[in-house]
Amino acid sequence: MSAEDSDPTTDTLQVGTAPTSQLLDLAHSVRSFAAQMVRVDGHEEQVEAVRAELDRLTGELVKIARPGDTPQVLPSMDADHEDHRPYYPASGDTWHANPVFPPLEIETEGNVVRGSLELGLEYEGPPDCIHGGVVSMIFDQLLGHANGANGTYGMTAKLEVSYHVPTPLYTALDFEAQVKHVDGRKITTEGWIAANGTKTASAVGLFVRPEWRVGGGGDRAG
Repeated sequence: MSAEDSDPTTDTLQVGTAPTSQLLDLAHSVRSFAAQMVRVDGHEEQVEAVRAELDRLTGELVKIARPGDTPQVLPSMDADHEDHRPYYPASGDTWHANPVFPPLEIETEGNVVRGSLELGLEYEGPPDCIHGGVVSMIFDQLLGHANGANGTYGMTAKLEVSYHVPTPLYTALDFEAQVKHVDGRKITTEGWIAANGTKTASAVGLFVRPEWRVGGGGDRAG
C-alpha cells in the first residue's frame, strides 16, 4: 500500500495540552542564553554573578512548576491529581516549548512537510558544524511531523541517517519529509536536510502505529 492509498486514522485522540505563548517565548530566551554562554571564556566573577542570578530565577520557576514527573497525557485528566505535570505534544508549533529542542519553521502541503531552520553554537559538534546527534534528533521529529500530516501517527522503530557532508551552523537549512509507504501499522517515511542547495543528510524511518487503550489513567499499549 502506498502513502497515497493509505487510510488515515479518522478517530484522533487528543493528547496533551498546548503551551502558552509566554512559555514559548521563555524557551526562546533560554536558547538565546545558552547560545551566549558557550561563547564565554574566562570572566570568572561575571560568570559567578550570572550563575547566582540564574539560580534565583530557577527558584521562581520552582514556585509555580508542578513537581510531579508523571505527564498529564490526556487533557481530560485532572491536572491536580497526583501532581501531573503538563505534557506538550511534539507538534510543529509547540515541540520547542522545551528549550532543549531547536525551533522548526514547518509548512505542510498534503502529506509533505517542508520548512527551514538555522542553528547556532549551542548545537555545535565538529567545529562550525551541527552535532550529528542533533541532526538525527531533528530527523526523528521531522519524519514524525510528516506522519501526522499523512494521518498515520507512529512510534519510531528504526531511524537510519546518512550524513553526506557536514551540516553547517549559522546557515539557512531547508528540509523536506514525506510518508512513502504504509503497511498496516508500519509506516516508512523519508526526509532530507540541505544547505545552499546541497543535501547534507538524509533519513529513512520505520514507525509503528500504536494501539491506544484509553482508560482512567490514559494507559496505552503498542
